Amino acid sequence: MIRVLVVEDEKFVRQGIIRNTNWKSVGCEVAGSAADGNEGLEEARALRPDLIISDIRMPGMSGLQMVRQLREEGMNCKVIFLTAFGEFHYAQEALRLQAADYILKPYRDGELENVIRRLLGNSIIREEEQEEDDILPLKAASSDMNRYVQTAIAYIEAHFGEENINITEIAQSMGVSEGHLSRLFKKDTDMSISTYITRYRMRKAMRLLSDVRYKVYEVGEMVGYHDIGYFSSLFKRIVGVTPSEYRGRSQT
Repeated sequence: MIRVLVVEDEKFVRQGIIRNTNWKSVGCEVAGSAADGNEGLEEARALRPDLIISDIRMPGMSGLQMVRQLREEGMNCKVIFLTAFGEFHYAQEALRLQAADYILKPYRDGELENVIRRLLGNSIIREEEQEEDDILPLKAASSDMNRYVQTAIAYIEAHFGEENINITEIAQSMGVSEGHLSRLFKKDTDMSISTYITRYRMRKAMRLLSDVRYKVYEVGEMVGYHDIGYFSSLFKRIVGVTPSEYRGRSQT
């Protein structure tokens, strides 16, 4: 089993990560936990975990400082950082510290497990994930992209469920012109911001439709469309079938 160390200063968040993650499904077990970077440093030295899941910003020693120290000591375990949108520049620093991945908080049920699967090369990959990639390929944020593009993608991931998200809002949040951001985004992703938003929403909808707890109109609202007719016609145009047909196919 892969040994995991969880480092998170908020007690209930830390307990939630430990209790609500399906560790067995990804071949992992929690070897220990810590409430800050200093405690995490000592736990890592003692436990020698294979994987560390850590918040970035914590009182005292941050997650970044902790991992930087462990790297200097020669510990090369894999690291997944948890970060909020407003702390995205910290995620960029995490990538420079050879963090394997980062997740924007709050994240959805199953998202951590999926990141761990990809990270560990686990062959247990959900079929719908592969179908999303086949139907709607989408470039994720990476360190070789322009920093504005990375930030724009992070903004989309955090706000895709808001009905009126657009390039104007995203550009204003970063203090750059729409034209400049548009050119950079197209260069790094091969698509416009509006197309990226739509594709990201459709991928999320495909995932949500596989969960029978949600009605089709609820899925539409969750990904930013309050007009069910428009959502259904857009989904069919992009995916090739209606949301109801997709749900029926995914359940067979």
